Amino acid sequence: MQKLFLRGMWNRYVDGGGTIKVLDLFSGLGGFSEAFLRSGDEVVRVENNPLLSEVPNTSIECVRQVRDRLLEYKQTGQPIREIDVVLASPPCYEFSLAYSAPRVKAQRNGEEWNPSLELIEITLEIIELIQPRWWVIENVVGSARYFEKLGLIPRQVSRPYLLYGNFPTFRPSKMPSKAEKDSYQGDPLRANKRAMIPLELSMALRNAIISQKTLFDDYNIA
Repeated sequence: MQKLFLRGMWNRYVDGGGTIKVLDLFSGLGGFSEAFLRSGDEVVRVENNPLLSEVPNTSIECVRQVRDRLLEYKQTGQPIREIDVVLASPPCYEFSLAYSAPRVKAQRNGEEWNPSLELIEITLEIIELIQPRWWVIENVVGSARYFEKLGLIPRQVSRPYLLYGNFPTFRPSKMPSKAEKDSYQGDPLRANKRAMIPLELSMALRNAIISQKTLFDDYNIA
């Protein structure tokens, strides 16, 4: 699988001419960026699970590699590909309030729980380096108290999804529950299927961005 390439071109996954250029981090099954892809936008997905290599427009690599490549470009004065939207849905397991999640187990045992925020910090570094017009980080409700340590406050709550970032708020239509998306025990992609962001949310986000983009473009607002 060809690696993501951000300098001077937009790799083999897109052919140019799309309305919006989207980078989807921790893309999983691609739900977050699916509405953009279906609408003909330029989408590149980054995911580290090789079982998901056949998801359209997916580059199998770690976000650390993307961050390091961007840092190299910046340090050597090489141009970074302009991207309109960065989407990110980092793993939520450490923040989950589910009964079997490590945070809840620690609480039941009277232990302090300090989840790693490294992937969130890397995501913010990538956003800072790219400087997209819009960016959205999605996670579970239990993420709020920890993300706040990094200065992240939820901009929108569309239960069970907390959305952080810089984006126009929106109202998605009725979305399926995680139980409705569940798979059988032993499915290697069960967690990905449960965590997949529904098309309804992706579509509502894209529509809000398109509306704001049209307004910005009409009035030449940077």
